[in-house]
Amino acid sequence: MDVRFSGQALYCHLSRAELAHLASGRSVDLHVALPRNHAFRVSVRPSILAADRGGWQLDSDPTGIWVTLPRAELEQLGQTASFAERLVHDFPLAENQQVQVILEFAPEAEGEARTVLEITPPSG
Repeated sequence: MDVRFSGQALYCHLSRAELAHLASGRSVDLHVALPRNHAFRVSVRPSILAADRGGWQLDSDPTGIWVTLPRAELEQLGQTASFAERLVHDFPLAENQQVQVILEFAPEAEGEARTVLEITPPSG
């Protein structure tokens, strides 16, 4: 799993193997070693609870971030062979603030390297 932070968003990019791991009910973790024998961990795990019953959860402390998502929503990922897919959920922080968790799955390119099109809005 690759993890990227951007503004008020956390992006977790999952491979097909990691998606299968989550679908089987197990968590996927990213461990980042830090100086002075510290580590930071990002963990994504499925929940049997539905979204409306607390299936989406976000917890954190100085050692890591734990994202829990409903298994039913997780099963929607990986259904296409050629398109990237994502699940997005907003977690409230304070009045008028939120953090967005984005779980992305892009199928592996077959044969050749995958072409990436990046669109950059005009500045100014």
